[in-house]
Amino acid sequence: MKQPITILLFLFAGLLSSGLSAQNTSIEGIVRDNNDLVLEFVSVAIQGTTTGTTTNAAGFFSLRITPGVKHTIVFSYLGYEQRRIEIELNPGEKRTLNIFLTPLSTTLPDVEITERQIISSQYIKIDPKLTALIPGPGSGVENLIKTMPGVSSTSELSSQYSVRGGNFDENLVYVNGIEIYRPFLVRSGQQEGLSFVNSSLVSSITFSAGGFDAKYGDKMASVLDITYKTPTEFKGSFSMSLLEGSLHLEDALADNRLTYLFGVRHKSNQYLLGTLDTQGDYKPEFTDVQTLVNYIFNNEWDLSFLGNFSRNQYLFRPERQETRFGSVDDVRQFTVLFDGQERDLFLTALGALSLNYQPVEGQKFQLITSVFQTDETENFDIKGRYLLERVETDFGSSEFGQPTGTPLGAGSFHNHARNYLNAIVWNIEHKGEIASGDNSLKWGVKYQYEDIYDRLGEWTMVDSAGYAIPRQPADAILLQDTVNTQIFLQSSRISGFVQNSWEFGSNHGRYILTAGVRSNYWSYNNQWLVSPRATLLYKPLWAPRMVLRASGGLYHQPPFYKELRDFQGNLNPDIKAQESRQIVLGAEYNMQFWGRPFKYTGEIYYKHFTNLIPYELDNVRIRYYANNNAKGYGTGIDMKLNGEFVPGVESWASLSIMQTREKIEDTYYMDSEGNQIPMGYMPRPTDQRFAFSIFFQDFLPRNPAYKVNLALIYGSGLPISPPTSQKFRNPVYMPPYRRVDIGFSKELIGAQSSFGDKNPLRHINSMWIAAEVFNLLEINNTISYLWIKDVSNQYYAIPNYLTSRLINVKLIAEF
Repeated sequence: MKQPITILLFLFAGLLSSGLSAQNTSIEGIVRDNNDLVLEFVSVAIQGTTTGTTTNAAGFFSLRITPGVKHTIVFSYLGYEQRRIEIELNPGEKRTLNIFLTPLSTTLPDVEITERQIISSQYIKIDPKLTALIPGPGSGVENLIKTMPGVSSTSELSSQYSVRGGNFDENLVYVNGIEIYRPFLVRSGQQEGLSFVNSSLVSSITFSAGGFDAKYGDKMASVLDITYKTPTEFKGSFSMSLLEGSLHLEDALADNRLTYLFGVRHKSNQYLLGTLDTQGDYKPEFTDVQTLVNYIFNNEWDLSFLGNFSRNQYLFRPERQETRFGSVDDVRQFTVLFDGQERDLFLTALGALSLNYQPVEGQKFQLITSVFQTDETENFDIKGRYLLERVETDFGSSEFGQPTGTPLGAGSFHNHARNYLNAIVWNIEHKGEIASGDNSLKWGVKYQYEDIYDRLGEWTMVDSAGYAIPRQPADAILLQDTVNTQIFLQSSRISGFVQNSWEFGSNHGRYILTAGVRSNYWSYNNQWLVSPRATLLYKPLWAPRMVLRASGGLYHQPPFYKELRDFQGNLNPDIKAQESRQIVLGAEYNMQFWGRPFKYTGEIYYKHFTNLIPYELDNVRIRYYANNNAKGYGTGIDMKLNGEFVPGVESWASLSIMQTREKIEDTYYMDSEGNQIPMGYMPRPTDQRFAFSIFFQDFLPRNPAYKVNLALIYGSGLPISPPTSQKFRNPVYMPPYRRVDIGFSKELIGAQSSFGDKNPLRHINSMWIAAEVFNLLEINNTISYLWIKDVSNQYYAIPNYLTSRLINVKLIAEF
């Protein structure tokens, strides 16, 4: 008996020794930034597992690992470049690692790195790499922007978005300091094509939903600031899907003195548009070519050129539309037979030169000139004959689900347009910056010349139970929305700004104060504008994980062109700039859940509008009344929680609650006694009360090559005005916009892949294949309505539904 017991004791001791050795196999160390400051809450995780830890206030971490196995340790922190280290330890070995993380301007969180500490700004910084991951019909930066707090969108076919109650024309977009314009005549998401920003060329994305600095231009809602890459070696990427394809190349030549970026994209929505109710022959073709070339003369001087050419063509021959709407027990079917076609062509080009001079560190001077030209043609003649019927809803009937055959209304319509627009915008601008210690001074002055020619010829005829063809006189035909005019507009603008930033501290914490003023003059209406703005950031010592901020000022938006033109095509020479007085109060808090870093951000805001130009919103087309005859307000709260819901990858959720209303002068309704009653404050066309969005990433714990990405957007409906609404403007709301897109991807080639010297795949650094499901829940979202009458003069709102469920396959490679 003694011998077996002795053997068991030896085995137990061996197992115990092995277990203790495994427990003692670990890594430890301190994580710092480039300034040798320790970093708290750094995520330290073993790739492909859920095992991990975070650094403490001293930047220290300790993590046990399995001996004899090669592990990839991932160090990630909000605002810094992720770092991976491969390591394999012997049983019982303990290794010390000193890790340094590099701050990134391209990261998701809103952080700026100073020499003393991390202090947030009022701008959101977004990782451009996520543009390739977020699922959806669009692959641009705008897909990510739509998930930010305060941003709302009601169409997956368009890259346009509204921010805190503003419309699409109230958003600023910059690429390398150049203001970007979009086509004027686009009226639907089907026509829109590619946005200007090529996500393959982007190195950093900065976004502000309001309260931005004086250095940014004269718009009232938001600013999106894009910076393209600075290449250091030859790289490239390509992607292909059922909707679009792209290729990008970059390199640094002549001892890194000459660098270039080149990107080409082609997109066709034919596959996607086939899910719409309106069936026909869709032939959309969108092509875009961009380049950025930079040459460094010496340590002080460099010259860069940004060029873009875009060709968006939309050809459509509709054949039949069949739309069902109503409630469960009262369903109606709207059927249209079409004849005719639509042919649109949008050609845009941009060329910009930037001469940069940096004599010493902290001083930078720029001279920028750019020219933008757009040539737009919109031609359509579409006739339709429609029939409105009731659908049988009795489950016991043999005709269940079929039209009853009794028409509720019938009629026809004819839409005609021959529109042409050519616009040239040329400008020259000087910018400067001098930074010294805790003080940074920036200024700029800009001259801009605009030359616009617009030829409009369009009308609509609707014959709906005598609605558009009056009985008297019998031979008269009433055309609606008739416009027939030519417009020539030449004007100049002068604008400038100066702002200064101070960073200082006290016994209570650290402060950054930025204050500045903008000025603008437009020769068309001879109006001078002055816009003061300021922002204060405060990081209290009593709450080191918290940052408080306040910003506000006066934001003017001078009319460009569309605001000048009324529904009849006439220009108003007395038009003035719209004004918005804004105040924004915000806070953010860094915290830790499940041993991983998270950040909560919240903002409340109030905007008071004067000199508003009322407008109507139809799909993505904005039609202005061309008069400063309204005032209004917008107020709300935005919240966002972002962090590592899954170790090592970033996800977030955004929530917005908002109300925006306006009061239009000299608008009345008649009561039952014939008295005029003022209408008072009414919802603005962008009054989306509630919005919620999620971007979520996950992977298989044991095989991180398999990933899933999900984008969810919910937005309450926008207000509309039925033709019978005489008492109020925008009294009813459309159904909410609800959409879920999901993507499943597999890494085919990665850092662990190896190929022979003759294998052509050896040049590929990474390759992914993805399957995406658009509109996963197959919800019929409504973008607009067509109003018709039945035989009893009752109006019906025929919904124009957006796209249905669709499966897309995508291949992405980097080399």
